[in-house]
Parts: sequence; C-alpha cells; structure tokens
Amino acid sequence: MKNSMFYLFLMVTVSLMLSACSGENQLAEQGPPPQQQSQSAQSISLPLKNPSFEQSDQFVKGWGFSQHAGEPAYEVSIDTSDSTDGKHSYRIERKLVQAWGMINQWLPLDSAVGKSVKLSAMIKSEALGAKGFDISLVFRKANKKFISEISSEIVTGSHEWQRIEVTAVVPAKAAHLQITAVLNDAGTAWLDDVQLTLFDKQ
Repeated sequence: MKNSMFYLFLMVTVSLMLSACSGENQLAEQGPPPQQQSQSAQSISLPLKNPSFEQSDQFVKGWGFSQHAGEPAYEVSIDTSDSTDGKHSYRIERKLVQAWGMINQWLPLDSAVGKSVKLSAMIKSEALGAKGFDISLVFRKANKKFISEISSEIVTGSHEWQRIEVTAVVPAKAAHLQITAVLNDAGTAWLDDVQLTLFDKQ
C-alpha cells in the first residue's frame, strides 16, 4: 500500500513538472508580453528649451527670432491670457508687409541618421492669409549648411487651438536639427506645447 502511494505521488509530481515546462515553452514562443513590446517601440522625447513658454516674460527665452529682411515687421510677445499648456503661449503678429517671421531652436542630432523625428505643437490663428503659419524640421550638416526641410500643413484663417505635426526621416550627414514656426502672411498666430520625439523608422 505504501509503495502504491509512493508511485502515485511520484507520477503526479512528474506530470506537474512536465506541464510547467510546457507552459514556459509556450510563453517563450509567444514572445514578451504586450507591455514589454510597447515599451521597446516607445519614442524618445528630445529636450527642448522652454517648449511651453513658461520661462519667458517679455522675451522668448530659449528661442531665436528672425525675419526675411528690412525694418522690424512683427510684434512678438508672450501671451499670458491664452494658452493650452501652463499659463503662457507665444504670439506673433505681422505689422508690416514682409515675406516671413520665424521663431526657431537648434538641437544636436547624435546617432540619429535613419531614425524618424516628429515635431508637433498647439496652434491658434486669427485672420491668417493664404500662406499662413506652419512648423518645420530643418536638417543641417556639422558645419550648419542646409540639407533639407520638411514642413507641416499650413494653418490659414481663424481657428481655435489645434495640434499640428510634421514627421521626417533624419537624412545622411545630418548633425543639427533646426525646428521652426513661421508666419508667412498677414495675421496673428499663437504657439504652445511644442513637442519633439525621436523613434526608429517604421
């Protein structure tokens, strides 16, 4: 009787061990859980200076401004009464006829060739002309010479806050990225919550 009980116990133990091994093999074949898979595919947020214009007063800290030519044609300011992220937003209004006025920021691109980069921002507009307002990714060489530029859709007319974006693959020899927000026509535009992400090309 004792021997029978021993053999029965031994058979049950062996059966459980084989079942556990089979389950481990199935998990290995299925690959990592969805949560781990999604983590490996996640994008990396690139650090921007003052992306929501919260660190600014009468100046736009962390950003440079330029216009096409001639005497100052744009009123650039920090709007403390209208924003989507925090308490401030960037505001640009064309006062004189001019081709473009641009806010921009430069970032290094280290080991990013062949990857995709996405620029997005919240935009508001008032009475913008046909050439409107857009955001762009400008790729440059180590000596800062121009390689290529990819722009978002153009925002025209009058609109409440909306998010626009532009995505591009980092070209060969790109060492610097210049992100821009450009007013190309008459009117007023607001910019807020600028985001920049880098991810593997899909």
